[in-house]
Amino acid sequence: MEEFLPSSKAVVTTSANECALTDVSVGELGENQVAIRTINSGVSTGTDKWVISGRFEWGNFAFPLVPGYQRSGIVEAIGSKVKNVSIGQQVFATASINYLDATAGWGAHTSYGISEDFEVFDATGIPPARASFGVVAQVGFNAASRIVGNAGDRILVIGDGVIGASGALCAKARGFEPLLLGRHDSRLEKIKSLGIKTANSKIVSRKELSDFAPIAVIDTVQSPDAFELYYRALPATWAAETFGNERTGIGQIIFSGHTPDGANTWADMAHLQKQELTVHFVSGWVSSRIVQTLELMRTGALSLEKIATEYSADDVSIEKLFGNIAAGKNPDIAAYLTWA
Repeated sequence: MEEFLPSSKAVVTTSANECALTDVSVGELGENQVAIRTINSGVSTGTDKWVISGRFEWGNFAFPLVPGYQRSGIVEAIGSKVKNVSIGQQVFATASINYLDATAGWGAHTSYGISEDFEVFDATGIPPARASFGVVAQVGFNAASRIVGNAGDRILVIGDGVIGASGALCAKARGFEPLLLGRHDSRLEKIKSLGIKTANSKIVSRKELSDFAPIAVIDTVQSPDAFELYYRALPATWAAETFGNERTGIGQIIFSGHTPDGANTWADMAHLQKQELTVHFVSGWVSSRIVQTLELMRTGALSLEKIATEYSADDVSIEKLFGNIAAGKNPDIAAYLTWA
């Protein structure tokens, strides 16, 4: 077993929305664990916000905590039973563990951290900044994978954040034609540069959406207002029967990502029933989807770093970035920290 470092620099949330760059103590490396020197950690402006505010409901994250659930780096040490990676290998990792003086609020925003071997994946050949978005990109992959349709079918994506961009890119990789709707022209221009058709949801008309004729919607906003924007554009089962269209899987909605604070009204049930719409709820990550997502990154189909903003892992950048995230005013589609 290789020697471990006793401490690491990390983003630490000491109380709700109070984040700073500080030292944390790293525990002993276990036999099934991997120690990784971080190159980049990807920021999830949604989930990171709920974690640092103490409002994330899937877990018991006590302050002080280290947020973040996605990072890329180089393996520096492995436990005696680790078989899936080797020292010196470039990898992607999700949750970190073994902090002695802080909770791992998944713990990825750190210069050096330890992960269980099943949370570590080969990222050879992928730019580290790109690989650092492995989880959020996987959420988009998960959403796009639920669509039942044929190559060339049209898909609406609601939301101009990193999950929306990932869902649109993964839908395109499957052969669908996505149209992404958002409210920020600067974000839409960046997403458009990746070959995704975009439109501003504040000015697009219902007729334009109906004429686009989507078979499915990936909704990353998840609100009654968002549902009102798009549900009429989806085909109803009765319409397929009336007009002789026997395609399966029409009229699909995929709610993608995490919604906090006990929200339970994302759509009007009456309209879902009238149109016999199929609904999926997707979130979280699993190993098989991460592997497939990383392969799309390797081929260049998910080049999220091209629309992301880089921040140095220093006091000024941490205060600025996480201050904006806590206030819900982060201007970036996506962001990542560089731990040089």
